[in-house]
Amino acid sequence: MVDSHGSATIKDVAQSAGVSIATVSRVLNHSESVTADTRQRVLQVMEELGYNRNEVARSLKVRQTRTIGIIAPELSNVFFMEVVEAMERILAPKGYSMIIASSNDSVREEKRKLQVLIERNVDGMVVMPAGAEGEHFLTKALANIPLIMVDRRIKGLEVDSVETDNRYGVHQMIHALKSEGFERIGFIGGDPTIHTARERLLGYLEAMAEYGLPVEERFVLKKGAMNQGTGKDLLSRALGEHDHPDAFFIANDSMHLGATAYAMESLAQETLDRLVFASFDYLSYAPLLKLCHYAVAQPLERIGHEVASLMLKRLGGDRLGFPEHVMLRPDIKVMLANGGRPFEQKVMVAD
Repeated sequence: MVDSHGSATIKDVAQSAGVSIATVSRVLNHSESVTADTRQRVLQVMEELGYNRNEVARSLKVRQTRTIGIIAPELSNVFFMEVVEAMERILAPKGYSMIIASSNDSVREEKRKLQVLIERNVDGMVVMPAGAEGEHFLTKALANIPLIMVDRRIKGLEVDSVETDNRYGVHQMIHALKSEGFERIGFIGGDPTIHTARERLLGYLEAMAEYGLPVEERFVLKKGAMNQGTGKDLLSRALGEHDHPDAFFIANDSMHLGATAYAMESLAQETLDRLVFASFDYLSYAPLLKLCHYAVAQPLERIGHEVASLMLKRLGGDRLGFPEHVMLRPDIKVMLANGGRPFEQKVMVAD
């Protein structure tokens, strides 16, 4: 049987499968109380009848859309997308979908996308902030929507967060370059008002001081968004100085890509042969970046798992430990094929 519009109803599915409407509902909501045989029978009938649940009507009734809103600074950044994919592996089996938007590294655009997701009645929000401004996350409209910050935090904003131990990773990079024999190490990073950029800059300054290495302000370069354009621009500026260092720490993978592209396109082989990078982020293409000797590998799968698990906890009404700040230790990669040398990693006590 079908309704007057020619579409199968939940009642039709229940009758054809020989179960109650409540059982069909439990199957649709991924309840573990339904046996495997019953679940399979109901799903088969749904396919045969062409049944599709009206999610809009359902969301109005139960005040849930089973959607999580995601805002990232740029969708071209592989780090963000791999974290989102790891989240989906946890959330999808629980019946949740994700709506993904980009702020294009603009706080103004972030505010607009935030409003769009609120209007879509998302059940939860995961944000990788574009800047240090956070007042737009304190609106009444967001008061009852669980919000988790990823990779970056905003000072004074009391929300859950998941991030990597940035300073630990940077310390290991400076230690690795020093162990290879470099005494002069430049820095290429982003706007220090952004949490991640600031933490990586502070890690660099702390490590340089700890190892007694000179900090040359001309080669501590930081500005704007942490993207490929910034990487190209800052390396070009550094190498424009006649007595520049041969070693640089680069604060993320996008800037690393930009700096490498500039170097390969613009530098003489003699300069390329001396140039060495250590980078924050180790992604699938990292071994192809031949100037990089060392890299910080963030635990992307675990970051996504922690974010998704924390979101499910908050959606379930569990406020224990709020706000929770999860800090994960990264792995350190030595790029042997590129000339990196094994070194004894610095033992650091977690704060």
